[in-house]
Amino acid sequence: MADGSNTSPITFTSALPSKFLPQTGTWGGLIIMGQAPVAGGTQSVEGLSGYTYGGTNSADNSGVLRYVRVWYGGSVIGADNEINGITLAGVGSGTTVENCEVAFNKDDGFEMFGGTVNLKRISVLFAGDDAIDTDLGYNGKIQFAFVLVGKNGHHAAEMDSTRASGSSQYNGQPRSFPQLYNALFVGHTTGNPASASSDDQQAALLRLREGTGGEFGNLIIVNVGSGTDGIYQDSCGSETRTQTLPSNGQPNYLWLSKNNIITGPGNQYEFASGCAPISPVATAVSNDPGLTLMPIDTDVNTMFMDPRPRDNSIAFNAVDSVPSDGFFDSVTFKGAFNKGAGLWLSGLSWLDANARIPVDDDSTFLCENISSDTTWRKSTSYNLGCQVFVSSGATLTIEAGTTIKAYRSDIHGRAPSVIVKPGAKILASGTELAPITFTSAVSTGNLPARGLWGGLIIMGRAPVFGGTQEVEGIIGETYGGTDATDNSGVLQYVRVWYGGAVIGANNEINGITLAGVGSGTVVDHCEVAFNQDDGIEMFGGTVDLKYVTALFCGDDGLDTDLGYRGRIQFAFVMIGQSGHHGAEMDGNKDAAPNLRSFPRVYNALFVGHLKGNPQSISSDDQENAILRLREATGGEFGNIILSNVGSYGVFQDECRSEIRTQTMPTATFEQDSNNDGYLWFSANNIINGPGLFYYQSPGCRGLTQARNENPPLRLMPGTADNTSVVNPGPFRYLTETELFPSPAYSNVDAVPQDDFFDAVTYKGAFATGDDNLWIRRYVCDQCSSPSISERYTMSSAPGTDLLPQYHGYLVSFCFQSSSNRKNFQQVVVDNSKSLSKGAIAGIVISVLFLVVVIAFVVYKYAFKKGHRYGVHENTIIGAMDHNPTFSLPKVRLFAIMCFTVGLLHLWLNGTPLDRPTKFYISTKYSFEIQIDSCI
Repeated sequence: MADGSNTSPITFTSALPSKFLPQTGTWGGLIIMGQAPVAGGTQSVEGLSGYTYGGTNSADNSGVLRYVRVWYGGSVIGADNEINGITLAGVGSGTTVENCEVAFNKDDGFEMFGGTVNLKRISVLFAGDDAIDTDLGYNGKIQFAFVLVGKNGHHAAEMDSTRASGSSQYNGQPRSFPQLYNALFVGHTTGNPASASSDDQQAALLRLREGTGGEFGNLIIVNVGSGTDGIYQDSCGSETRTQTLPSNGQPNYLWLSKNNIITGPGNQYEFASGCAPISPVATAVSNDPGLTLMPIDTDVNTMFMDPRPRDNSIAFNAVDSVPSDGFFDSVTFKGAFNKGAGLWLSGLSWLDANARIPVDDDSTFLCENISSDTTWRKSTSYNLGCQVFVSSGATLTIEAGTTIKAYRSDIHGRAPSVIVKPGAKILASGTELAPITFTSAVSTGNLPARGLWGGLIIMGRAPVFGGTQEVEGIIGETYGGTDATDNSGVLQYVRVWYGGAVIGANNEINGITLAGVGSGTVVDHCEVAFNQDDGIEMFGGTVDLKYVTALFCGDDGLDTDLGYRGRIQFAFVMIGQSGHHGAEMDGNKDAAPNLRSFPRVYNALFVGHLKGNPQSISSDDQENAILRLREATGGEFGNIILSNVGSYGVFQDECRSEIRTQTMPTATFEQDSNNDGYLWFSANNIINGPGLFYYQSPGCRGLTQARNENPPLRLMPGTADNTSVVNPGPFRYLTETELFPSPAYSNVDAVPQDDFFDAVTYKGAFATGDDNLWIRRYVCDQCSSPSISERYTMSSAPGTDLLPQYHGYLVSFCFQSSSNRKNFQQVVVDNSKSLSKGAIAGIVISVLFLVVVIAFVVYKYAFKKGHRYGVHENTIIGAMDHNPTFSLPKVRLFAIMCFTVGLLHLWLNGTPLDRPTKFYISTKYSFEIQIDSCI
């Protein structure tokens, strides 16, 4: 009994490390032997010695195979003696075989030696020999079979019968009679069979021989290569070949429906000498079946496919009726899959486990350019299968709450994307509770991951360096112009996840590309997560951004270039361990002064990773810094927080005539856009971490100051990554007394007074308070990004290190009850290894205060009664009364001083029962409590 499920399949696979896979022939296979009839009565099983199968019980029950996967098997034992992926030898019809797959088997995928077992929803991928093989009088039924042959595969199916002695050698009994309905066999148009175990190398997708009978209806056979046959038959017996289904005569006929679809440059049929041809001629439908996405050279390295028929597919025409016998499901389509939610490979297949097919749902396929006003609606789920261009004059409207799931590639290998051309508009107005989401079409088990599709590209007519430029990631499309207020539409509450496919060296697609986009365009509350390249990149233009987020992008979270002169406020970027920069701000080394990039960035929070190791595959540098400034960019940077700085906070090179200053010039860009010859980086910005503030190459001097202060953020480990639990909101005060504002609320720079920037009283992207954590409802919570959790339970066994990722970092919590607070305090307050110098000094002062108090009490009650209790003048306490240094007034004064300093320490650092409690985690504890993180 191997009874798996869609969510919990049973997998037989190789023990080799994954880096050596996929590979064929790494182990044997699954062999099941039964007592159903086979030619010859009994037979020795293929691949093993000394084991026989076969009998007389057609209904023999060998158990259940349901949601079973057999991968990387098929060891060759000897010449024409090998192990199949799943061998069903003499197995009876009482056995259940459904939703099973064999992938990368050296020999056949499924082979039935005689028997009567029935199979439903089976998949074979890239077998070395035949995907499906029947032999020795097999009389079973198969429905919904899917086969990918691959370039070096052999046959999608080989249907044999049995040989007899004498002139009737191909009429042996029982004659094989497989009934095969609803199969999709996918070949390779330049395939070259390279089977290591077959006794022939005939190039055909369906190979019939040795007098087999059978019924073959509702088949789709595609990618029949030149010099290859869709169906090839030789070694015939007396069976009748027909395209009219007989009403009786089993098993002595072979019915090949004329409604089957066989396409490709090769032949549909070929019958060898000795096989009486079908009269007048065998036919099949030769039109393209209209599969959603199936390349003609489908192979192991094919990035993506969708074998379902499209709505207008001819797979829904002239469908053959299936036998009415209790096994076959009535169908309205040809092939293995129905449209919509009919992709039964989901959850089962190697293709699903490796992000090669979409999730199984009923989505509308998008693959047509937009030349007139079009609306994508919330009520419809969409699969983006191509690069969809919105032409000039057209508007694409996307309703709030709409989800667009993108394929990894189209039929030509290009990354699906939405491209809004100059003069076109996109109106994507989501809401906090109903954001618009562009995401990947793969199953959630493959997420999070970068580079699974293209991205969102918007091109406008605002000024850019050079007048016009070709957009990055798309060939032949240009942007730029002279209209600084150009309007390309609205992006509000838009999320772009898992994109950034790399097209080539230094040519990739960003999550959101704003190329020459003007200030008339609205961009706010947008997020890019897990993009392979940059999160949001502005190529020139004047578009403004507010409330934007970039999480764990492979290159830069934010990127500006080619004369970008827009405004950004409230930006939140988490880099992660393998990310690159929080922001890269480029100008253009060859630009005239009035084309200098001049981003004005206020109130941004960039979170690094103290063990970060940039691994960008698309960048032209690997400098390890949170902010990367270069190519003579100007700009203004105020109220910035750089947290977890492990190497450099700011790295700058390739400077020109711009002045680098930490004092805002008198003549500012706000007053006149020609005043762009400076780069102001406020000395009040926080750069916190063990790294250095700045690296500035020769010719780029001028920035020296910043504040190395803990902001402090509510919950942000030094190694914050996509699995971390975080709360990036700051504390308003260091204690509940509200006497000491946190550094995030101190020395705040005034923002420019215009119609874009909001006046603030804090640094970073967030203010304190629930309503000010503006990412909380639409952040990438469905893609394993950092959780922003209001309440959670922590528990561990004795000796377990509960929070190793927070060792040495200040963490703050609020508690739901005083008992929880007290219990938590008892088990976690251990500052022995992680206290700051200030905290240590405070503790020392507090201890001194306690010592003095104790000394004072001892002096008062022991020394005054010392002679009565035997305390003499030659003791330490007794000597205090005669030594001026320890006179009673001085002791009292010292006690008062220590009390005052100790009280100040308690105000600054919080008492043990304050909310929120502040503590350093440094050792292992055992506890179980519930904590509210005070969002």
